[in-house]
Amino acid sequence: MNRTLIYLFLVGWAVLSQGIAATLEEANQKFAAGDFPEAVVAYEKLLDERGPDAAVYYNLGNAYQNQKKLGHAILAYERARLLTPRDPDLRANLAMARKAATAFEESELHPRVDAVLVYLSRDEWSWLVVGGALFIGTYVLLRGLVKWQLRWTRQLGGTLAVLAGFAIAAGCSALWLRRDEGARGIVLTENASVRLSPFATAEALGTVTPGRVVRLGKSSGSFRYIEVPGTSLQGWLAKADVAAILPEVE
Repeated sequence: MNRTLIYLFLVGWAVLSQGIAATLEEANQKFAAGDFPEAVVAYEKLLDERGPDAAVYYNLGNAYQNQKKLGHAILAYERARLLTPRDPDLRANLAMARKAATAFEESELHPRVDAVLVYLSRDEWSWLVVGGALFIGTYVLLRGLVKWQLRWTRQLGGTLAVLAGFAIAAGCSALWLRRDEGARGIVLTENASVRLSPFATAEALGTVTPGRVVRLGKSSGSFRYIEVPGTSLQGWLAKADVAAILPEVE
């Protein structure tokens, strides 16, 4: 009975995997044929079905960029960067899209500090902290249970424990500095109007270019409160005009 269940599970998983691969291949074929709107539909369907995937986000961004929908392209690239921050092609395409949209990212930190923070993904920083903590815990346990006869082994263990401590400190600092990452959003549409209050008839305080990074605040009806870093512009933006970089669960 157990063998039968395992066999059925493996067969089902193989069929599912082939289905996903076929769907991705079909999406890529539409992209290669220049049918970018249909490619977008296929890539977004893939993301809905299998969850966040850096390669699919990257291809989705390329499909949007070929349609000159720079806000949507930058959003897709930014979501891919959360998963694979060191991908050179991704970084190049994101920079190209930002330049085309004249939507350069404003950072409150020094550029070198910001570069270090985004060099690893949030998951990688977290694993660095966990790995350092596990090493120190193991080291302390072994020091209590095992008598190390050789001096160099004690010195090596102590040095590695210090390095693990630095790793924990660096990881915790990076995660703390990136704590507001979930509140970052991308403006999607042309001439998105920032309004004084959350109503379509409210006074427009200014417009934001597509692809611009904004800070997201509270929601009210079909509007979202936003702040534009590096400027004094803040107010209410229609939800259709902006999306969180970190996908929100509704």
